[in-house]
Amino acid sequence: MKRSGCIFLLFLFIFSLLCPFSPLHAAENEETSEWAFSATPYVWFSGLNGTVGVRGHKGRISLSFSEILSDMKTTGMVVLQGRKGNQYFFFDGMYLDLSDTEQVSAAMFTDIGVKMTRLQAAWGLRVKEWESSSLDVFAGLRYWNINSDLTFRTVSVPLRHYSETESWLDPIVGFRFTKDLSPNLAFVAMANGGGFGLGSNFTWEGMVDLSWRLSDRTSLEVGYRYLYVDYENDGFVMDTYNDGFFIGFTWKF
Repeated sequence: MKRSGCIFLLFLFIFSLLCPFSPLHAAENEETSEWAFSATPYVWFSGLNGTVGVRGHKGRISLSFSEILSDMKTTGMVVLQGRKGNQYFFFDGMYLDLSDTEQVSAAMFTDIGVKMTRLQAAWGLRVKEWESSSLDVFAGLRYWNINSDLTFRTVSVPLRHYSETESWLDPIVGFRFTKDLSPNLAFVAMANGGGFGLGSNFTWEGMVDLSWRLSDRTSLEVGYRYLYVDYENDGFVMDTYNDGFFIGFTWKF
């Protein structure tokens, strides 16, 4: 399934670049001499689920959004975007500091701590445009920095503690489809995949978003997002996913 997802995204990316398409009249009619920028701080109502490993020792983490809120020390999420004609770029940053406890047996517990920094940036092109919709393709990098802590203990006595930090870069390719539903409401679907063994074994992300324009410069974003990563190196394991609904506020500069 992971390999087929990679092949599908790569095929879609290459096909979109190579297949013929009609001139982008709408984009050409827009002002192309200057960049237009926007910023979107957002809250992602997401849990964290999967397997975390440190120095060959593993633990299961299963946190809903409400549990993350109670166990989270710090968080920050923001998207920055820019567009000029039919080209655009985006930057998306997220930081989480959270913890969970797994009960291994009646007397044994594993305390799990994860500090996650994820930064991704990509550059893309608008390759197709219809009367009320458009298709962009993009390529970029996703940076991960993750510190994992595992503490094995009884009810009150720590037995062993392991801690490790890993950083890596994943190449990503993907697409973004936008459909205007009304003058003030737009639907956005985005998907990307990456890693391909160069960083993580595989990572992929999917998102759907409804963007409601409040004014010429502001809009409200509501949608659903899923992000998966499978990384393993010398006993360090991060095989987890985040998924859930999000809400954000976009302001155009």
